[in-house]
Amino acid sequence: MPSSLCHLAFGKMVYRKLISNMSLNKVNFMSGNLIPDLATTDKKLSHYRKKASVYGLFVPDMEQVEKEIFILEDSIKLGMYSHLYLDYHFIEEFLIPEFIWDKPRMKIGNPRTGEEWDPEPFFKPDGIYYGAFNEIDQMLIENGYVSRKDISELPEILPNTGMEIFDTRQSKSWKTELEEHLELKDKYIGKVFDCERLVDFISKISIEFTNEIIKKK
Repeated sequence: MPSSLCHLAFGKMVYRKLISNMSLNKVNFMSGNLIPDLATTDKKLSHYRKKASVYGLFVPDMEQVEKEIFILEDSIKLGMYSHLYLDYHFIEEFLIPEFIWDKPRMKIGNPRTGEEWDPEPFFKPDGIYYGAFNEIDQMLIENGYVSRKDISELPEILPNTGMEIFDTRQSKSWKTELEEHLELKDKYIGKVFDCERLVDFISKISIEFTNEIIKKK
């Protein structure tokens, strides 16, 4: 799934497109875009997981998500829906097409760079996949897709949703965790993700998401 800063960049793009069409509380909406990752201790439940089109990967069950949290009048829940919408489309339409999933050899290959990895080190919490977002997040800050001001405007304690699976708090502050992450300052190399392609994809999905929301109003 994308990083928290990718979700903030997406949320910011969506907010700018939606605000002229509907009433939306910015802080609540942007907070909602973080809640499924940062305000829960059980991401299996908070992401409504079902099997993706590639074995071993999972995506949100968007039919269930829409039934439970799609509420246009609730900026927090609309932000949560936005988060899970990006997760689904990122995995099915960006992550899966971006790599070669060689199941017989148990390898993940990047046709753009020629790199090849075993699944376990690729997806482990401190592994290649998540490490690549250290580079991407630095680029999102440097290129202005997310600013320190965007982060500072959000509350240290993300708002309650009234749903237990989203309100079981982590012990560490999400801002502290994010600052520790940004302090790594990994130089962009692009062996895993091409930053421009990723940002273009996020922008495309933000337009699709906005159009869907406006139609459902």
